[in-house]
Amino acid sequence: MMKRLLIVLLALMALVVGCSEPTDRIEHKLTPYLQEDLKFMVAENIRANGNKDALMAEPYYRVKDFRLFEGAASRIYAAYAEVDFFIYKDVAMHEKRKYRYDVHTRQWDRYSKELKHGRDSIP
Repeated sequence: MMKRLLIVLLALMALVVGCSEPTDRIEHKLTPYLQEDLKFMVAENIRANGNKDALMAEPYYRVKDFRLFEGAASRIYAAYAEVDFFIYKDVAMHEKRKYRYDVHTRQWDRYSKELKHGRDSIP
């Protein structure tokens, strides 16, 4: 009985360790996701306005906050990112989006987006 319990515990530990993903891979997965969001925002604006006159020649984003979670906090979400997107040429406005990395799907999930007044603090 004790031997079976030990085997089950070792199997569970191997499963938990095997399911964790390296933090550098989590960070690396964020970049393409943000680039796709930026492309979508630009395309959506062009569709809505019929032209790209109001947009910057080179829209960009800045990661304002990035955190990796540890312990109990990392069972569902392993990381958090807050990103500002700048696409408008003459309007002092940007879009703030928040992301979290879902441990179970191993993907970034956007869960918040809001328009904010103000330009980029770094010229």
